[in-house]
Amino acid sequence: MTSQDSSAKLRVLIVGGGVAALETALALHELAPGLLTTTVIAPNEELVNRPMTVREPFAHPRAHRYPIAPIVADAGAELLVDELAWVDPGKRILHTGSDAAIEYDELVLALGGWISPRYEHAITIDDRKLDETLHGLIQDIEEGYVASLAFVAPGRMAWPLPLYELALMTAARAYDMNVELETTIVTPEGSPLAIFGSTVSSAVEEILRQGRVKMINSAYAEVPHQGEILVNPGYRRASMASFASTSTAASTESTTSTRRATRRPSRSSKAASAASRQTPQPNRSPRWPVPRSRQSHSDRSSGACC
Repeated sequence: MTSQDSSAKLRVLIVGGGVAALETALALHELAPGLLTTTVIAPNEELVNRPMTVREPFAHPRAHRYPIAPIVADAGAELLVDELAWVDPGKRILHTGSDAAIEYDELVLALGGWISPRYEHAITIDDRKLDETLHGLIQDIEEGYVASLAFVAPGRMAWPLPLYELALMTAARAYDMNVELETTIVTPEGSPLAIFGSTVSSAVEEILRQGRVKMINSAYAEVPHQGEILVNPGYRRASMASFASTSTAASTESTTSTRRATRRPSRSSKAASAASRQTPQPNRSPRWPVPRSRQSHSDRSSGACC
């Protein structure tokens, strides 16, 4: 049997707009040609090359975006741009955000991870809007308003690489602008990127050293107050603000902390010409997003900047 009419074909719903969902659709099309009626339900119309979004806050081009519709069409499937609301498994009916009810025979959920803020006194890093989140912070670093910055992984991370990339690129930007910035990574890992093995870990450790990024490993962090990080074990405290990224489903959590300088560090003439010459003010608000409840806090030399 090489083909069937549509009423006899197996109805497959794939929920998700990422790599896993699209790969599933393509694989089913190759393995069971003509035997399935496949529908991909995705909230997004574009597939983003997410690993490259870490470059966007540093004036690099935007990460590539690929339209999903042609990929779904190549898989012989139908694309429905909508969100999953709930599923009635007994009746095999999926309900969407637009109140559509879709019957299915088989359901594939490829929802991926979701961002869940870990700390009250921290800003969550979300790769869907990294440029928006970090652009103001990078500007403040360039102009000498930030004296220290910590990237913190609150727990074990399924994919910790972006934490290291952001720390290294931020430290490099400060160095290029002749700004003194203390950059630290706090992580429960036993060694840098330990998930990749000892050879990679040793190489990354050397890269961090050359990139002027400090490392506190085998540590868990809490942010009890604005401008303060508590590192355990050892009950170590640091006067920094926090800047966090968490993905609950993938267990990828990261935090950063910053301390704002009270005066602009000295710069070379080249760096000064490239940076803003605005005179810093003691109570100047940071450019990156600050929760409303924290906007009234005054700036202090050891205070939080986010």
